[in-house]
Amino acid sequence: MSQSPDIHFRLLDNARDSLSHAVELLAWKDIGTDHTRLKHAITNSAHAVELLLKERLRLIHPAFIWEKIDKYPSLEAQTVNVSTAIVRLERVGGVELSQSDKNNLKSLRNTRNAIEHYEWSTSEKEAKLIVGNALSFAFSFADQELGIDLAAEFKRDDTWRALLQELTDFVRAYGKRIAERLQENGEHPEYCEECDEYTVPYDGGSCELCGHWP
Repeated sequence: MSQSPDIHFRLLDNARDSLSHAVELLAWKDIGTDHTRLKHAITNSAHAVELLLKERLRLIHPAFIWEKIDKYPSLEAQTVNVSTAIVRLERVGGVELSQSDKNNLKSLRNTRNAIEHYEWSTSEKEAKLIVGNALSFAFSFADQELGIDLAAEFKRDDTWRALLQELTDFVRAYGKRIAERLQENGEHPEYCEECDEYTVPYDGGSCELCGHWP
């Protein structure tokens, strides 16, 4: 009998996997109830965000992932939480996060902790806002700080389109980020009639959010 290959998820692979679960839960309605899918989408997106922050720390030096740097690389020692990761990225890595992002990540962390360690109660509207902001941050952070287009794999089929249709909070949050990035690059984004966001490059091309060609 042949031995099964070892299971190994690199840090970034682990983040991709959790992000994929979050997106698929939101895009497709073939598993559980709406509230169950939202709950698991939040925990998966929180996990993905935490790992993406750690991946950025790893690029500075792998030891920064550990709470106590001198414990690196012991897997028995604690790694940093989201708050510590943000502080190190700002102080050591020169990575600046907006106050809005910090507030949203804090809300995401608190929500994840409530779900995983106690009980959770909120409105459906608030839950969608939390997960929409989380996914928006994850895709933007991966693109700008890691040079990785995590959205590409969801655009190979109808998953991305379904996500945009199901989660308007994500559309607004990510659309705003795209528009701000285009403006920072000296472009003047135009309105997209398909997704209702200012995410079409002024010089032409498809919408950078939904892919619609004007």
